[in-house]
Amino acid sequence: MSRPPSRAERGAASKGEHVELGECPVVSYPMQRQDPFHPPAEYEALRAQAPVVPARLSFAGDRPAWLVTRFKEAREVLADTRFSSDSRLPGFPVRRAHSTLIRMDPPEHTRYREMINHEFVGRRVAELRPVIEELTDRLLDAVAAGPARSDLLPALAMPLPSLVICHLLGVSYADHVFLQERTADALRATSTPEEIDEAVADLGRYMDGVVRSKIDTPGDDIISRLVTDHVRTGACTPEVAADLARLLLVAGHVTTVNMIGLGILTLLQHPDQLDELRRNERLIGPAVNELLRHLTITPSLARVATQDVEVGGTLIRAGEGVMILLSSANRDEREFQHPDAFDIHRTERGNLALGWGPHLCLGAALARLELQIVITRTLRRFPSLRLAVDLDSIPFRHKVNIYGVHELPVVWDE
Repeated sequence: MSRPPSRAERGAASKGEHVELGECPVVSYPMQRQDPFHPPAEYEALRAQAPVVPARLSFAGDRPAWLVTRFKEAREVLADTRFSSDSRLPGFPVRRAHSTLIRMDPPEHTRYREMINHEFVGRRVAELRPVIEELTDRLLDAVAAGPARSDLLPALAMPLPSLVICHLLGVSYADHVFLQERTADALRATSTPEEIDEAVADLGRYMDGVVRSKIDTPGDDIISRLVTDHVRTGACTPEVAADLARLLLVAGHVTTVNMIGLGILTLLQHPDQLDELRRNERLIGPAVNELLRHLTITPSLARVATQDVEVGGTLIRAGEGVMILLSSANRDEREFQHPDAFDIHRTERGNLALGWGPHLCLGAALARLELQIVITRTLRRFPSLRLAVDLDSIPFRHKVNIYGVHELPVVWDE
């Protein structure tokens, strides 16, 4: 880490005066994890230094940007519409621009989100419980029918969210391998811009075909209702509907896949709490909430200021990029007691793992339900579940945008 800003620089920031990004000593972002279950150790020092610190983004040619390190300020920025999600704007801290629902701002974002938001709240999600339970049990039956050893990532964590989102969208599960592979290519941090463009285009063409087929023969699914209620009425084009469907497909399973794998691994590393969860399944809600906070597999979100805004005593000027460090905010000592401890009895329930404000994860309730069901039923089915290898042998997803594991080999007593 570079030296922190001087006393004069910190004093200027505390008065809301502008510290020039290009001139101020900065840290380099991103930083490396020293422990697979914790964010980079440097985050604690950054939080102690200031809620907003200058940095250079190594993934974007050392472009300058601000890092938001603390919970309160992170939530403020996420809720403030003066910070844009539009990656096409100058100063936005990403290596490449693209346009999807998550990169839109109100009112456009609000209009499109309202077309599908009702599909992921309240009764709609609750009605999916028996479907998710049946799909989970079917996958666990297949695991139990084989040897007393399995890699739970391909056997459970990967297919379950794919089955669920394919069910919701009315997409053939027969295509799930193609969809998973192209989604992985689009999100892999090591993919070239050309590879990302190709993967996104393939997914777009696939979803465009699905949307157009639903225009002729709608069914009882999200895409059909989107076509019937909005495409046929002229509220949106088939192209927009296909883009929304593509986003739902990607967002609907990538994060949940990694939360299932990393979540089960985390519980296996805390056997006392795992045993307690087995004995009292009513703890699954708080346990999932704590897994989301503790792991924060989407470590950061990007924004750019569209106006001059003061955040935590630092003036961020229009056109300056911001990285909101969710994994740092969710370990903020000002918000959570013993924040580095994993504790399924934690009383502080709010966290930023699924975002905040206008871009709060659309499928938050569905993700929580899937995690609750799959963890509960897996622990119930395999009471002696344990890792089949040493933790050091587990390959973690360090070079990708969504954190997790590549494998989860486990064994159990027959």
